[in-house]
Amino acid sequence: MSAFAMLLMFLAACTTHTTPTPVPVDAVTLQLNWVNDFSSAGFFAAEKNGHFADQHMQVTLREGGFDANGYIDGTEQVSRGAADFGVASADSILHARAQGKPIVGIAVLAQDSPLAILSLPATNIRTPQDLIGKKVLVSEGGATQLYTTLLTSQNIAIAQAPPLPRTDSGIDRLVRGEIDALVAWNVNEAIALAERGYPPSVMRFSDYGINSYELVLITTERLVTENPDLVTRFLKAALQGWNDVILSPAQAIGYVKDYAPGVDRDGQLQRLSVFVELVKPAQTKLGAMLPERWAFTQRMLQTQGVLTQPLDLSRAYTTRFLDNLPER
Repeated sequence: MSAFAMLLMFLAACTTHTTPTPVPVDAVTLQLNWVNDFSSAGFFAAEKNGHFADQHMQVTLREGGFDANGYIDGTEQVSRGAADFGVASADSILHARAQGKPIVGIAVLAQDSPLAILSLPATNIRTPQDLIGKKVLVSEGGATQLYTTLLTSQNIAIAQAPPLPRTDSGIDRLVRGEIDALVAWNVNEAIALAERGYPPSVMRFSDYGINSYELVLITTERLVTENPDLVTRFLKAALQGWNDVILSPAQAIGYVKDYAPGVDRDGQLQRLSVFVELVKPAQTKLGAMLPERWAFTQRMLQTQGVLTQPLDLSRAYTTRFLDNLPER
């Protein structure tokens, strides 16, 4: 055999390709905190833009809101294994841990609370004192606790403005005049009222120093301990999705329409454009958590007797996964 033929055989051997070993795909479920709308746009973007797939994950996004049993609590869904990840408020996380549920916060989706008290101008509700003797609709759980904290901070007894339980996501009872005020989001229901021709008076909780995390991404202690790689990959993909939303809210609304065809595109874009200002205000990092905000929430729950003793906050949330991600 000639030297030239031997060279050809050598080159052919060198270029022989082997089939790469497939990378396993992890199937996980994320329990959203609300009905499919702008508030979950980042997760929709993470799916549509392939960030979950890039992290070798198949993610089921489960709609939240209310069902026949009431509000769908993310801490309950995650703690009992119905979902691997979820979205919940900081107060509900601490309450769940006090009940022995091993829930851990791993990132925050909104740096400031969108919670507000909405009323129609005719009721003349401008300050917390104006709530005395009024009918105020409030979701049970964290919203009620924050509402109670607001009243207490203003020296108003809860009996003077007792919360009425909210059992749906609508604004109709306020429009019909069955209630005087509604505790809801100033980036959602407030805009919905204006769209219906009822521009509301808006009293933001944060203006009175009541500023707890409303949207925290959660998982379990077991996943944090036993599968930190999965948690890291999920968080990376999720935050990439939210960053996509910040860069192009209009594109993100297209994704929202895919998950919720019935929503109004312009209305959702208006809400999302306001919401992204809470997701990443100036001089903040996407997902960042402040120890003092968690400490405030714990003090609030202790004052109301929801917590009989302080919890170890270092176990209630962790920044280790955020710290391992690139600059956000």
